[in-house]
This record gives sequence, structure tokens and C-alpha cells, in this order.
Amino acid sequence: MTMSQENIQGSGCAVRADARIDDLSAISDSDAADDAAERSWLKAVGAILHWVLPIVALAAVGVVGWRELRHLDLAEVHRSFQAISLGVTVALLLAGLATASLNTLYDLLLRRWLALEIRVKDLARTAWVASALNNVVGFSGMTGSGVRYLGLTKAGVAPPKAVGSAALVVLSMPLGLSVLATTLLAVHREMLQWTAVPAPLALAVLGAVSLYWPLFVLIAGRGPLHRRWLADTPTLGAAQRVSLVLVSTLDWVAVGGLLWLCLSAAGATLPLTTLLMAFALAMTLGLVSLVPGALGVFEGAMLLILGRTGADPAALVAGLLLFRVAYYFVPFLFAAQLLPGTRLLPDGGRIEELVEGFKTNPVLRVGRIPLQLLGHLSTQILAYATFAAGVVLLLSAAFPGVAERLEVLDRYMPLLAREGFHLSSVIVGTLLLGLSRGIGAGMRGAYHSTQVLLLSGAILSLLKGIDIEVAALLLMLSALLRANRASFDRRGYALASARNLRWLGGIALTLLAAAGLGSLLYGSSTLLSHLDQIGHHLHSARYARALLGMTVTFLAWLAWTWYSMPAPAVDLPDQTALQRAADFYTRVGRTTYSYLTMLGDKYLFYSPSGRALIQYGIRRGHLIALGDPACAEADLQEALHGFRTFADAYDLTPVFYQVEEANLHHYHEAGFRLLKLGETARVSLPDFTLKGKKAENLRTVLNRAKRTEMTFEVLTPPLEEGVWAELKAISDAWLAEKRMAELGFSLGSFRRDFLEWGAIAVVRQSGRLIAFASLAQDFGHRDETGIDLMRHIPDTPHGTMDVLFSNLILHAQEAGYAWFDLGMAPLSGVGRSPWSPRDERMLKLGYELGNRFYNYKGLRQYKEKFNPQWRGMYLAYPRGRSLPVVLMDVTALITRGQRGHRAAGKRAGG
Repeated sequence: MTMSQENIQGSGCAVRADARIDDLSAISDSDAADDAAERSWLKAVGAILHWVLPIVALAAVGVVGWRELRHLDLAEVHRSFQAISLGVTVALLLAGLATASLNTLYDLLLRRWLALEIRVKDLARTAWVASALNNVVGFSGMTGSGVRYLGLTKAGVAPPKAVGSAALVVLSMPLGLSVLATTLLAVHREMLQWTAVPAPLALAVLGAVSLYWPLFVLIAGRGPLHRRWLADTPTLGAAQRVSLVLVSTLDWVAVGGLLWLCLSAAGATLPLTTLLMAFALAMTLGLVSLVPGALGVFEGAMLLILGRTGADPAALVAGLLLFRVAYYFVPFLFAAQLLPGTRLLPDGGRIEELVEGFKTNPVLRVGRIPLQLLGHLSTQILAYATFAAGVVLLLSAAFPGVAERLEVLDRYMPLLAREGFHLSSVIVGTLLLGLSRGIGAGMRGAYHSTQVLLLSGAILSLLKGIDIEVAALLLMLSALLRANRASFDRRGYALASARNLRWLGGIALTLLAAAGLGSLLYGSSTLLSHLDQIGHHLHSARYARALLGMTVTFLAWLAWTWYSMPAPAVDLPDQTALQRAADFYTRVGRTTYSYLTMLGDKYLFYSPSGRALIQYGIRRGHLIALGDPACAEADLQEALHGFRTFADAYDLTPVFYQVEEANLHHYHEAGFRLLKLGETARVSLPDFTLKGKKAENLRTVLNRAKRTEMTFEVLTPPLEEGVWAELKAISDAWLAEKRMAELGFSLGSFRRDFLEWGAIAVVRQSGRLIAFASLAQDFGHRDETGIDLMRHIPDTPHGTMDVLFSNLILHAQEAGYAWFDLGMAPLSGVGRSPWSPRDERMLKLGYELGNRFYNYKGLRQYKEKFNPQWRGMYLAYPRGRSLPVVLMDVTALITRGQRGHRAAGKRAGG
């Protein structure tokens, strides 16, 4: 078994975590097993419902909604939107912010009742952010509860009080909806008969929900029910419970009133009481569906319920969309501005830190909150908003403008100018779709370009159709971007990353949807036949040219981005740079893998202070460092932070492959997750001996080697040409037998310029060279040595590798080294404990079941004969990153070998 074979498996490697489980009494075991089985069953049922209910709800709403709305005229929906004046739109947006602010009343009341030591200002900010996130993500209040808990604890509130307050808020919010459901059943039960929602379903859902507020009043007080069901929450007096019911009712009535205003503004005038009852039923169905934010379910249910009232369907759709913007989207953007000022996220902090906090939130253990979808909140929300702005511009190009406004343009604007403005707005919209990816990455160049496009889009919207609403939206987004301009400090992002590919897929789907919308509005044959026609009222021809402009603009943007995206300005080291690195290792210190720098296939990063050196490779969106930074321990933190900052400037992911367990706390503090890859065997040379029973097999092998005329020798370069020829012949024969090519990155390869940096140990038999091994360059440090490249002829006599290892260990012992590194045993010691991380337990399966493909166990057993000490080796990668993707990219760097060394250019884009 060669060192090359051993090390290549490191990319899939392992962790050792020994754990001992004490025996329990039979009764305790039985009780614990029953409890565990019950919890497991409940968890399984909850997981199934968590996925099945939303899918069923959306499918049901989609089927019934399509039947009800298949004749809906999208142009009428657009006209209903445009009929709303700018003043009314602004008033509704302000009303939405005021309505959303009512959610803070729960927190302010509980602050006084529970004597929470937190400033009103801090509490209000946290409550606003929590409510806005909860409205978007949903999950029955769990998201808002978790944000409140984190905000309270970070402000210094004791965790028990924080848990109690957060739990009471999430329990109080549905009270008003329950009151509305009770009112509907008591006063407007006849509505259940004329809605398209099946009456038994509506009756069952409303009946169950209407029981909630009396149960809360009963259980939230003192008594056995409270101790049984709400033991983690403080008890509330009767007046306090009634106050929460009233506040929640006010909250829900205000939301329903906002919906009524939005529908009225869009032209769907309904009695307020009728609307409130329909709102109660639709929102109840939406919350029960478990769909985040009840998105789609609420709108579908409202359309089904109100479909028989005689209201205009187009006006209903327009009003519901306006309600989503006023109560969900705009407060969500406002929360993004408030977040940096709260204690939830430190200055410059990233949303991953907030997500990690959710893992320790006791309130959130019943649900899985997909907050990682939000990414870096302060920029990611703005990225989605920029994408939405592009979609709005494309939609506005699809529909004709308001007739009165078009008459003004027909009278005063030349036709060609109008056509040019229309096409230009489409180009701006398409570019906004593309630049939204850069906004999400926090890219400085994307920020400046987006600001120009938003201002241009606002002007073009006015010139092409006096589209005041779209212009106002673009200007508002421009202001939000400017308020967050400090967040845009990156220089680029990885083009080949999975995230970027998903974003490109979303843009392509959006453009295809735009084409489908045009076909739906004007017909595909009409679009093609009118492509060359120009006229004030030839909207189909104008949109046909717009589709062509979208396609050309997208392809041009894609090409420009591919060739102009900034990437780290790095070069693979030449001989001068390699000599500088060698001098650094000699002067400052080295790591286990420092000698592999001399391969020249890795880039070199010096810390800002110049006291640390990191060698790394680039693969797609990953900067993968090999081993720990070479530096004194006091400089390790600075090196990690400097490397992360360097990677972050280009939206790349820093990864450290094969770091030693003695330094794990530094990686933990720098925000990395850790995965054990395996264990490396190190022989303590002062304690090594060939005497005794344990070394009996080694003595036998060495004695047989003498009888068969085997000799051992360590050669120091420069070597004679004849020796190099012999070594090359052995290497080629070994590669041919193994049917493999040279590897690289974390493994040495047979290259003369690399091997000349260190000594080479050879084994001869009767004067014929039959095996060799290259020794890791020590750069003048006598603490540790080891083998890198080890190869032999196909017909090597049995025991040749034992002869080579044993003599090398003895040679290192005589030379005064302290340790001899036998290399990694991949997957050894990984996931042994039942409490080991899930990823490591999965790797353990590879160790147990994959032995037929690779001799994992035999490799460890072979190294055990030298009586080594085992030391864990780890992978460090940022939280929230995909581990399989990281491991695949590490493997790709290793298997690229000399091909990668030859192919790597001056530009490092991955």
C-alpha cells in the first residue's frame, strides 16, 4: 500500500469520537425506550405533515382556482392596478406599515408584565423584525418566536424569561383569528353555504380554530392545565389574558381592514363585515396549510370565497396582490433596514450567525425553519427586490398603459421615440434580473450599475407610458439600496457556483414566462407576424420586439459577465516565489503539508501582517487551503480572518482541508464547522524500538531482507541522471499497474523539480533499484519527518514496504527527529459515538461498507504494527455550505494533479 493510495481517500474522510454508554436498569431502559419511541413517532408524523399539508393545500387551491379563474383576463388585472392613483398607493403602503407595527403591542405588554430588562426601543426593533420575518416565512409563528428569543437573550434577558415571553407572543397571535372564526360561526354562518369552499371543510376548520381563544384563557392562567401544557411560560392574570385577546383581535381586524382598503382601491367594493368574515376563513385555511406566509393558499381561498359575491375577479386579484405588497413585502424591506440596528446581528455580521442561534432555541425545536434561504439578509432581500423590479419592468412592457395616459403620449411623443423608450425599459428590466445576483453577493460594481439602471428605468417608465407607479417603485428601491451601500464591498462572485447557476436558471425561467405571457395576451402567431410593424396601438408588435430585446440583452449580459467578472488576481508561484516560501518555512515554521508547496500547483496567501502563509487551490466557488496556516499559534487567528476576508471579497467560500485537532478551537471561533476526515499515524521516535514482542514481525522482515541482499539507502540531491532514470521507470511501471495518473494538491507527484527539494530513500536488491520513497522537506526543522511519494516495481518481493518503513524510521531516529509521520488512515475513527454529527456517522458507513472498494481497515491495521499514536485530521468549512459539494471540489483538486498544474492560468476563477 502506497502513501499516494492512502492519501487520495482523504477527501472522503473521518472522525474518531469514542463514547461509552453505561448500562441502565431494565425498568429505566423500558421507560426510556417507550418515550423515545413516542417522540420518534410524533417527530415522523410531524415531518410528514410538514411537507404533505402544504403540497396538498397548494394542489387543491390550484385545481379549484384554475377552474374558477381560467377565464381571468390578465390585462384587466393590469388595468385595475393602473387605475389606482399614486396617492392612494402611498397611503396604502403607509397603512401597511402602521398595521404591521401593531405586532409590537404583544411584546410591549409582556415587557411590563414580566419585568423584562430591555429598552423599549430595542424591543420594538426586534419585534418588528420578528413579525416581518414571520409573515414571510410563516410556520405558525415559530420564526417570529425564535427571532424574539434571540433578541431578548442578546439584550441580557435571562433565557427562562426570554423563552416565556417568546412563547406567549406566538401563543397570543392567533387569538384574534380565533375570535373572528367564532364570530363567523355565530353571526355569518350562511357564508359557508355560498362559498366555493366545501362547507364541511370550512365548518371543521373554523370550529377547531374558534376553540383556541377560550382554551388559551383557560390554560394560560394558574392551575393544573397550565402546569401540564404551558409549564415553560409565566402564568397570566385574567385581565392580562383578556388584554392579549383584545390586542390580537385588534391586530387581525386591522389586517382585515387593510385588505378591505386594498380591494376597494382596486375596484372590488365589498361590505366590511363580509370581507372580514371571508378573511377569517381564508387566513385560517392558509395557516392550517403550513405554507410559509400562507402564500397562494390565502389568495386562492379568498378568490373562491368571494367569487360568488359578484365582485370583479380582476379587481380581486389586483387587490390581493396589492395587499401582499403593502402588508408583507414593504414591511419586510423595512425590517431589512432595521436588522443591522438590533442586537440580533452585530455590525458586519451575516445571517449565518443568526441561523446558528436558532439551533439552540428551545421554542423552535418543533419546527424546521428554512432561514438559510434568506442568505445574507441585508443584501439578499435587496437582491430579490432588484429581481422583482426587473420583473415589474418586463410586465409593464407586456401590457398596454392606461388609455388616458396613452392619449397624451400619442399626442405629444414621436412614435419612434416611444418605441425606443419601450425597448430601452425592457433592456433595463432584463439587466436588473442579471444584476440582482451581484446585489445578493454584495458586489460593489453591481450596486453602482443597479443604481444607474433603477434611475433610468424610472425615467423610461414615465416616458413610455407615464407609468408613475413603476417609477415610484424603482425610486424607492434605489433609496433602499443607497441606505445599504456600505454592505456592498465585494469585488466579484463565483460564476461556476451552484448558487449562481440556480440564479441563472431563475432568470431564464422568468424570460420564458415573459414569452409565455406574450403568447397568452397576443397569440404566438400574432407576435411573429407583427414583429416589423410600428404603430401607436400595435402593442403586440411592440411586445414582440421586446421579447427579442430580452433575449439579446440576456445573452450579451451573460457573455459580458463571464469575461469581465473580477477574480482574485493571483498567479501560481514561480521558482522565485517557491524559494521565498521555503525561506519563510525555514524562518517562521512549517506545517505537516508545507513541503507540498514546492509542487507549484497551489496559490500562496500571506496574511496581512506577513507572519502566516497559507497554500490553497481554487475550485469553482471554493478557496481550499491545504493544512493549517504556517505561523506561530499567536498569529493563527489573524491568518484565518485574513483568508476569510480575502475569500469574502469575491464571494468565495474558504475551506481548510486536513487541519490538526490541536488547532480546532481557532477554526470554531472563526465560524467554521468541523468534520473529521480520519486519523494520521505518528511514531514517537524516542520511544521506537525493534526490541520486544511487538516488533518481532519487523525484526523478521529486516533479517530476511539481509538474506535476500536487500539494501537501504537515503539519497540526497543532486542525483545522477542514471538514478533519475531508474526512479522514473519504477514510477511509470507503478502508475501503469495501478491504472492511474499523477495526482496533486495534497499528494506529491513524480516531478523532478519537486523531488529535488528533499531526500529520496531507495531499496535495492542485488544492486537493482526496486522501490523508493520521497521524504517530506523539513526546511531545517527537526521536529517531524515522513514519507510523501512511495512507489515500487510490480514484482516487488513480499515485505519490501516494511523494510522501507522500518529503515526510514530508524534513519529519522538517528537523525534526531522527534516524530515520524506514517500518513493518514482515511475514515479511521469517524462517527464512532452515537452522538457524532450526522455527516460523520454517514462517513462511518463508508468505512464499514466500502472496504471491498478500498482497504480502509487493512490500512489502519498495517500502520498499527509500528505502534504509532493516532491524531485526528479535520475539514473546516463555513457554516451553511454544502458538505458534499465541498468534498467533491477537494477531490477534484487532488485528482486534477499535474493536469491542473499545467492548465492553471494567471486568472483564478475556478
